[in-house]
Amino acid sequence: MTNHRYKLPKSYSLKRKLLIEALFNKGYSLTSFPLRLVYLPISYPENTPFLVGFSVPKKKIKKAVNRNRIKRLMRESFRKQQQELNLPQKTIMMWIYSGKKMPDYNTIYQKMSLIINDLNKIEQQ
Repeated sequence: MTNHRYKLPKSYSLKRKLLIEALFNKGYSLTSFPLRLVYLPISYPENTPFLVGFSVPKKKIKKAVNRNRIKRLMRESFRKQQQELNLPQKTIMMWIYSGKKMPDYNTIYQKMSLIINDLNKIEQQ
């Protein structure tokens, strides 16, 4: 038996170039080192409450294997915490890893939890 609220299907992926450009031009940012969230409440045609992307800069983490591992950790952490998001409208967001060392899962999970709590406080105002 699968629990639907813990899934993160591909339909929730942020892929459109125009949406990504709008996100980085007009978006708001929250940071808890080594994670940064850039988000923007915006309307888009998909029937999902949010679109999300994950990024690890090549400049900070040289090996692709390590970048992919960090993105995998961020996706898993977000998948487990997405039900805690209280977004009043459709939102696009990008999670960016800004550290220089390989993190462990607990660090990513805790920092993401702090950012999600801050986002919920901001959105309730």
